[in-house]
Amino acid sequence: MKLKNKVAIITGAGSGNGRGIALRFMQEGAHIVIADVNEKGAQETAEMAPQESKVLIVKTDVTKKADVEQLVAKTMETFGRIDILVNNAGIVGFTPFFELGEEEWDRIHDVNLKGPFFCTQAIAKEMINQGTKGRIINITSVEAHVIVSSSGSCQPHYNTSKGGLNLLTKATAFELARHGITVNSLAPGVVQTPFTEQGLKIPQVRDWIIERLPVGRVGQPEDIANAALFLALDESSYITGTTLFVDGG
Repeated sequence: MKLKNKVAIITGAGSGNGRGIALRFMQEGAHIVIADVNEKGAQETAEMAPQESKVLIVKTDVTKKADVEQLVAKTMETFGRIDILVNNAGIVGFTPFFELGEEEWDRIHDVNLKGPFFCTQAIAKEMINQGTKGRIINITSVEAHVIVSSSGSCQPHYNTSKGGLNLLTKATAFELARHGITVNSLAPGVVQTPFTEQGLKIPQVRDWIIERLPVGRVGQPEDIANAALFLALDESSYITGTTLFVDGG
């Protein structure tokens, strides 16, 4: 088992890519902390765990520093260490450009950018204190690099939040490299999750997407999980501050 007895905190692991990453890590022997505001989804993920895996659920709003501090405290109390952080929690909005208001703009950036900063700051501190050569993985998006739209509209609040997360990845990679902690990001393309299922049910949207993907299919959470596993391993220790695209080409 490649992650035997490693302790991984995964935000937003109550569904979608976060759940896929949690289950993949557990298959490799990791103990998982599910940090999610969605307690029902978190419990469903925990119930899928292999019998030998230990799972801790901590209800966490990553936009609140107090919640993040509680997450770290409960993890340390339960496991005594943190080896891996996956900043996966994220939200998207579809409000048209000229109707986009301050509240939605702030909410997207709070969850997608401020949350990963708070989590990285708090958890990296524990990794340094315990002498762990940790792994931090940020889930960004191809939409941090290109505008993908089947309708002619864009999502500037989402695009910029994920673009900011890419630069946060580089900045924290530089900051933490001397401590043996790597920080990288994964940029998924279109993946079948609760975020995308509504759009993918529309035949013309699904066809538009698949026609533009060289691999000829929509991604699955398992595709993201396998890439995250690589970045969590010792074998990736010479890779930091970079973005790995998992987008079907």
